[in-house]
Amino acid sequence: MHKAFVFVVLASALALNLAGCAGAQQPMTLEEFYGFCWPAQIDTNCSDDSLCRDYQAYLAQPQATSNKEECIKGCNDLQMVEYRQNTLRGCEGAIGSATDWCIKYCRLYFDYGPPKP
Repeated sequence: MHKAFVFVVLASALALNLAGCAGAQQPMTLEEFYGFCWPAQIDTNCSDDSLCRDYQAYLAQPQATSNKEECIKGCNDLQMVEYRQNTLRGCEGAIGSATDWCIKYCRLYFDYGPPKP
């Protein structure tokens, strides 16, 4: 009896966990973007937050929310600008990470709609 109860509890917990994962994809807010972007800059030569703030400022502009392809193109264009400005600082890893999060923001925004206020 005890083993059956434990099995039912564990199976229920697993089912609830899986149900929660199914709805986990949702749009990212600009604050969440910054929260994911900033940690990749810590312990690099790009430890000020201007890199993530530049990407965040881009994502807040209307052209970033016009369509997914333009949004992603803007992330990649900003990556090239950041590479040119920060080549000597050794920021390549942080720039790549910020660009990846920027693209993820675009995909989630257009696949799941704008974040709810």
